[in-house]
Amino acid sequence: MKKILLIVFIASMIMACTSKPNAEAEFYVRGNCDMCKERIDKTALVVKGVSSADWNEETSVLKVAYDSTQTSSIAIEKAIAATGHATKGVAMDSIAHKALPECCQEHAKEMH
Repeated sequence: MKKILLIVFIASMIMACTSKPNAEAEFYVRGNCDMCKERIDKTALVVKGVSSADWNEETSVLKVAYDSTQTSSIAIEKAIAATGHATKGVAMDSIAHKALPECCQEHAKEMH
């Protein structure tokens, strides 16, 4: 039993050391609805090194925490833009944007 606990402890320490959020960023992401929020948050969280992501529908601001040795805020913005959501730093992929549900496109149309 002690060996199992020691292995679990060592594994958890290794995991804790490999991906510590040491950076935070906030940036504007175009979006409109709950589906946009889900897509934006999930996309940011898929980027290696991102430990938290929360897009606010009212302010259109995404807050992320990430390990700067594994990613950067611009890499996160590029991943989100690839799904059809523009940021102030990265233009949206227009093909991906056209594939979004209509309600997800409305806000972006108003912003052009």
